[in-house]
Amino acid sequence: MERQVKAQLHASPSRSSKTLKDHTRIETVVEVAGVGRLVLDVDSAGGYSLRAYPEGSEAPSRNLLAVGVMRAEGIVAIHPEELSAVEGEQGASRSERSSDV
Repeated sequence: MERQVKAQLHASPSRSSKTLKDHTRIETVVEVAGVGRLVLDVDSAGGYSLRAYPEGSEAPSRNLLAVGVMRAEGIVAIHPEELSAVEGEQGASRSERSSDV
């Protein structure tokens, strides 16, 4: 079975939607005027990341909110604070399995 990424975008519940498909990845950017933007990136292997960019701040070192991998048996999520620990101590990462993310 060929892997594919599919996203369905809604402007609001009562409006029509648009479906996007890609073989490798989809990146979705949601911008809120005067506040900033959120970027969700999902690849066909199930990997994902969610980043926030508050308006006026594009500092890449503090924008990661979540990263992980979706699998049939659940979601493996790594929290950003754990990534900091891994950078300081190789192999010290702790993963959390959760099916309700």
